[in-house]
Amino acid sequence: MADLDQLMSQARDADDRGAYAQVLEQCQHLLRAVALRDTANAELADEVAQEALVRGWERRAQYRSGTSPKAWLLAMVRSIVIDRHRRLDRDRRHLPDLIRGELLRHRDVQDDDQLREDRLHALEACLATVAPEHRELLDLVHRDGLSSEDAADTLGISAAACRQRLSRVQRALRSCIEQRLAEGPR
Repeated sequence: MADLDQLMSQARDADDRGAYAQVLEQCQHLLRAVALRDTANAELADEVAQEALVRGWERRAQYRSGTSPKAWLLAMVRSIVIDRHRRLDRDRRHLPDLIRGELLRHRDVQDDDQLREDRLHALEACLATVAPEHRELLDLVHRDGLSSEDAADTLGISAAACRQRLSRVQRALRSCIEQRLAEGPR
């Protein structure tokens, strides 16, 4: 069995897919195990490990001889897991933060309960006016817990477009709430 560092250096220097395949053979189970430990989801762990292996091939020019290919690839796994957690956390915060922000905005000690109730009614009324395609996006991200990337895949749009739409819907909801509150109770 050849040294992993030698194989990875050969894959880098000669664009040798066979050498990289040998590195892959010796590392894939470890990468998946670490991804499974970090995600607690077998399907996601497979995706993360696969993404790390693809990234390893794409970034083979960055590999420095004398380092451990296992450690190099494990760093990619950890980076991918952290990126996915951050995206998921960010996506899940959108609507709850909006609701919490609207409920807590302009609090007054005397009419705190009434203001909160008015803001909640305004939010409910504004959510009822959201276009079906935007409501579907809100449901995918906030009800179903999908990341913006997964929601984008479901909707057949790019992840950037999905995040833009989500942001636009939030701004529209804030504006709608402010307008309804300014108009007074209905």
